[in-house]
Order: sequence, then structure tokens, then C-alpha cells
Amino acid sequence: MPPAPLAGWLQFISRRHVQGAAHFDDGEAAEFGLALREVSGALERASAALRVYAIAFGEGSPHLHVHLVPRYDDLPETASWKVADWYRAVEGGELAPATAHEVERMVRRVRAELVALRGTRWGESRV
Repeated sequence: MPPAPLAGWLQFISRRHVQGAAHFDDGEAAEFGLALREVSGALERASAALRVYAIAFGEGSPHLHVHLVPRYDDLPETASWKVADWYRAVEGGELAPATAHEVERMVRRVRAELVALRGTRWGESRV
């Protein structure tokens, strides 16, 4: 969702309208957990991030969405809770967001990583 603070800052959104993971049935919880692992791994590989943070607050929208945020070694501002300050600075116009081109390029990389996973449910139509 624009503005993207960083190329690779993604939102992972539940299929069914639920306010939080506590409201999933067992099948949804299993599917969401596995898909979250796969998307996080794909983002980590595609972005060469040290790790990928998964953040969900549930206050800004009544529909579960998890922010997947790449943590970069060369950007100390992305470390731990500092990433929230980065988000607020972009939202407030103090920092420039990632360009649409950077965001699209990273989305294509993540898609390619997901599609390359053999034996998974990922395909072009689902990513």
C-alpha cells in the first residue's frame, strides 16, 4: 500500500475478514502460518535482508494484515522498533518512500521466489 517505506515492505492479508489470528479456524491458522513462512522466506531471499519482521497491530484496519518488513544490515534505521519511526517519517513526509519502480521490482522478485518453490500452492494467479 502506498507509500511504501522501503522496497520490500509488504502487507500479507488474510483471505477471510478477521480482526486477528485469534479468530481463524484451525485450517485457516495452518494455511496462514505456512503461507506467512513461505512469503517471509521469499522476501528474505529476494531482498537479501538479514531477516524479515512480521508486524500486526490490528488498530488501523479491522481486517488482519501483517506488515512484512525487510531488515537490512546497511540501514540501521530498519533495526527492531526503529522501523516504526521509519514508517512514521515516510507517512509524515519527512523521508521519501520507495519509488514505484523499486516496489514493483521487489514484488516481481518475491513472486519469482514463490513460483520457484516446487510442490507449493504458489502460482502467478495467487501472488
